[in-house]
Amino acid sequence: MINQEYFVIESGGSNNYPLLEWADGEDLYGPLARSAAKGVPLPIDRSLKLRLGAPVPAKPEMVDYHELPEPVVGERIKNLLEAMAIYGTQLIPANIPVEDEIYHYWLLHVFNEISCLDKDKSICAYSKRGRVIDIKKLVLDENILQEIPLEKRLIFVLRESTSTYLFHRSIKEAIMSLDPAPKGIQFFCADSWGSDAVFR
Repeated sequence: MINQEYFVIESGGSNNYPLLEWADGEDLYGPLARSAAKGVPLPIDRSLKLRLGAPVPAKPEMVDYHELPEPVVGERIKNLLEAMAIYGTQLIPANIPVEDEIYHYWLLHVFNEISCLDKDKSICAYSKRGRVIDIKKLVLDENILQEIPLEKRLIFVLRESTSTYLFHRSIKEAIMSLDPAPKGIQFFCADSWGSDAVFR
């Protein structure tokens, strides 16, 4: 079943792993969203400026994976994904100051959006305009995904909920096979994921 082939990526593992946010004047949510909607990479040739998001841990630990909420990955994951040249993804360098040190990370911009939410089988909350604002139970429409070549759906964003990043099992296994195992990253099988998954 395709629903068992996909995993939702989340951060977690310790309260010392900080969330991230844009540095002052660096908010690119609009351009990122427009780029994804058009299915094209973001035209940018510089490093992004990020910072630790509130609440900042007393002892922040910079690990292999953080969230902006877009995925932000360390060098090991970046090198792996870059070598795989995954369709619809772009790795954008980003600098994060922590105390007196600058950490170098990469924002994983996924401009491969696929509309494949099975609304009949999923359990979602909707806005008054009919937009998905929360997913309690995720079910992907397997008929839609089966029509798309695998190489074009290895990593994608759910168009109905663009904060939901889906990774094919092969990509998840490649990331988790890094030695030592990457820190700060969790994967939840799509058929058992919901918006409260990290709190279960």
